[in-house]
Amino acid sequence: MKSPLKRFICALFVLAGLGLATPAAAQSGKWETVGTTDNVKVSRMEVEGSSVLAFRGETVANVHIGKIINTFIDGSQRKHWVDRYDDHKTLERTDSMEKYWIKFALPFPVSNRDYVLHTDVNFDEDKKVFTAKIKSIVDKRKPVDSCCVRAETFGTFYRFEAVPGEDKTKMIVEVHTDPKGMLPNWLINRIQKDWPSKTLSGLIKRSSIKDQKIFPRVANWHTIAPKPAPPVKVEKAVKLEEAPSDEQPAEGE
Repeated sequence: MKSPLKRFICALFVLAGLGLATPAAAQSGKWETVGTTDNVKVSRMEVEGSSVLAFRGETVANVHIGKIINTFIDGSQRKHWVDRYDDHKTLERTDSMEKYWIKFALPFPVSNRDYVLHTDVNFDEDKKVFTAKIKSIVDKRKPVDSCCVRAETFGTFYRFEAVPGEDKTKMIVEVHTDPKGMLPNWLINRIQKDWPSKTLSGLIKRSSIKDQKIFPRVANWHTIAPKPAPPVKVEKAVKLEEAPSDEQPAEGE
């Protein structure tokens, strides 16, 4: 059994990873590689106007993109791969959008955290790329209450790309968040770098289970389309002129 101190330290690591991601295009500075953990390349970047660093994870998973997408968008599976997941409630959902509340249970003395999030997803059929952008919102259906500290996600970007001809998926996630509360920024920056690798590793592990379904819309995304046959040359028909006759018309004709 872990001591209270160990549980507290563990909670700090988890808390620093609860936030989601900000698209790199919205940030200043350049990504700086800080290492590789569990085959996930982790980078960090300074964000203008923020004392909290952004972090990025990149990897290639030996999993069909349809299984990863199915796991990612299925709210009922979050409890199996989201670290410290405690509860969630879908507030609104369409084929391309979800608004939901999610709660994370953290060991004493760290207070639980919760978020109200808006997710927009996009399927790029031509490039075989799935993206999800997530940001914190205010929704009267889930006001702040005493259960948790209401944390804030500045924005999110997940990107999954099908590798042609193989059941492999290129994965990217970026993180820039404020868990609020009393945690100092230097501590968040120090430990938050583990979040991208833990997030992608958890998602890959859950996506790899034997009975994980493939999201139907992307079932053929790994298939290499056959090259179109070259156009058939059609020779133009040449009309042969009649050869001149050697016979001369009879006089008087």
